[in-house]
Amino acid sequence: VAAAWGSATARASRVAWNERRDLYPEGVASGDPQADSVILWTRRPFADGKDAASLAVEVAEDNRFQRVVATAKAPVSAASDWTCRVLVGGLKPAHEYWYRFTDEKGAGSRIGRTLTAPADGDARTVRFAFVSCQNVCQGAQNAYRRMIYEDERAAASERLGFVLHLGDFIYEIVWYPEDRPQGMYSRRLRDI
Repeated sequence: VAAAWGSATARASRVAWNERRDLYPEGVASGDPQADSVILWTRRPFADGKDAASLAVEVAEDNRFQRVVATAKAPVSAASDWTCRVLVGGLKPAHEYWYRFTDEKGAGSRIGRTLTAPADGDARTVRFAFVSCQNVCQGAQNAYRRMIYEDERAAASERLGFVLHLGDFIYEIVWYPEDRPQGMYSRRLRDI
């Protein structure tokens, strides 16, 4: 786990970032938003014999990273399955931030967007969505695409404040017809 602290003074990014989604197979995620902090996550496996490496993380107030407010170096290692978690503090409440990870060669993750929680006593309406267990192999991911589509087109005051995952898993298993004789599938399974 690494930590980064937000600054009141924003500056343009100094990182040579080139998006390489193939090197960050699980993308990026944010979670546990507080009024002044959020946890950022990614996974960057290295297959060139390394046991450990570091990633640069940047947090900005714009998606072009011209107003970067926090940076940090974050460790990744084979021992943690190349996952990276960064606690970013010193942020503004109920504020939108953009973030990304970059390795030492400039290969970058996709850009993520996150929101900090409202300050205590904030009387504004909070909009949320919830999701539950889903199975990637059954094609149940279209709800996320629709949620993002609608949220991106909504007025700022109508956008989601958070998404709560109620379920316990995102399944990536395949049950073959011979394993489920009761006819669970009404269509042919395809190897994905």
